[in-house]
Amino acid sequence: MRKIFLICILILMQAFVSYAVDDPLKRGMQLYKKNHYEEAAKLLYHHLSASGSKQQAETYLSLGLVYFANAKLYRELYHASIAVQIDYLTKLYAADSKSQSRFVKFYLGRVLMEAGELIEAAAFFKKFLEDEKVQPQYKAHATVHMGTIYFLQGKPDKARNLWSGLKVSEPRTLTALAAAYGRYGLKEKNPASMCRQALDQLKQTGKHPSIDSISNIIEVYTREGTIEQGIELLQHADLKGYFQEETLIKNKVIRFYDSALLRNLAMLYEKASLKYLTRAAAVADEKLKGLAQYYLSLGYGYFGRPEESMKIIDSFVSSARLPIQFQNKAKVAQAVNNYLLGKQKAAKAQFDALLQLKAEPYLVADILLACTRYNIEFPQAVINATALAQKGEDRRYYSVNFALGRYYLGQKDYPRATTYMEAGRDKSNKNRIEFNDPLMLVDLAKTYHLTKKYSESLEIYFEMSKQFPAVRQIQVAMQGVYSMEQKSAGDVKIF
Repeated sequence: MRKIFLICILILMQAFVSYAVDDPLKRGMQLYKKNHYEEAAKLLYHHLSASGSKQQAETYLSLGLVYFANAKLYRELYHASIAVQIDYLTKLYAADSKSQSRFVKFYLGRVLMEAGELIEAAAFFKKFLEDEKVQPQYKAHATVHMGTIYFLQGKPDKARNLWSGLKVSEPRTLTALAAAYGRYGLKEKNPASMCRQALDQLKQTGKHPSIDSISNIIEVYTREGTIEQGIELLQHADLKGYFQEETLIKNKVIRFYDSALLRNLAMLYEKASLKYLTRAAAVADEKLKGLAQYYLSLGYGYFGRPEESMKIIDSFVSSARLPIQFQNKAKVAQAVNNYLLGKQKAAKAQFDALLQLKAEPYLVADILLACTRYNIEFPQAVINATALAQKGEDRRYYSVNFALGRYYLGQKDYPRATTYMEAGRDKSNKNRIEFNDPLMLVDLAKTYHLTKKYSESLEIYFEMSKQFPAVRQIQVAMQGVYSMEQKSAGDVKIF
């Protein structure tokens, strides 16, 4: 996998070789190589706006690659956040009733809803709504989420009736309702107009939108295809911001975070990656066009659109113009597409054929990661990966160890998952994203959480939050879990 990544960088650098050393495209790709996706995206997006038609195709391709990587990372961060938030808020709810938070019921309902635990989520929202001391705007917000639960339970009429009784003008609740309308296709309610109304109201009062309002508006913009509006909104947003702050007993302050933010960021970056890769694939330059089509096919497959992925892959999977590593990775994606389209025998035959080739670590890792992601039973991939991992722990085998770690994480064999992922980590730079696959670090942090190695998990999230501010919500929740598990007198210091 690392080898493919470096080849990709070399190809892109060759495409940009005629430009100056301080060219934004080159700097953007250097940041991408270091896994600084947020910085790279901001630089390249600004360059696209500033450069006009010059270097446009190359910038489309670069942005597509960066947003693709960001989308995959935020998907993993979202799932990690939900698990940690549930752990933290459940413990907080069970704490001493004298200092119990009123808002924990609301936020526990939200995160359980995100996790698909609808009955439990509804129960917490009802408790929150029954509290006479809760202010009307917060009850309205909880009512929006109750309607969402009804929709998810297949009761749309009940949801509409609940929402129709709301008189909403407060921006945070207005954007939450707009996101709900957009999510379930209620276009007659004009979610985008509701978002503009909320933003205009905030502008008139001189206030900035809260992080949850930004999250809701991004969701609406993404679903309506106005990707650039969502990206522009993020340019000045504080992604480490909290949703709500509540003061309990003396010196006890709790901060709650928007549990949907990471999901909405992943969705925005997913749509952005496909949009810019599509634009890059439409250019005349054959080298850039081929590379854009390659990544576009991977993107369609990764984001659950196998038919569209297959149409592109079939046209170039055996092309002599592609390096062999790219061809093999495309064939893995082709096999996955076949599996998802109901051709399981053909998919496994393709995997078998690929494993008959020279046992390159990146190829075995790609196959095992794909099988793990889509729950494809293919024991030979585990056998081959295990044999390769035993050969050593140098950088060539990092991807194989990561693949095995993710496989055993899925099998809930956490000690073995931890062992393999630690072997797939740069020993002298163990938590730095510049030297390690960020996806591996997220999975390793998950295993540390599940095995109650909270300080180790916190160290990873601290390092990641330097480049990805939205990780702050996981870091704070993990800190809360650690504090309660250790029964410390005060809050655990954030690293």
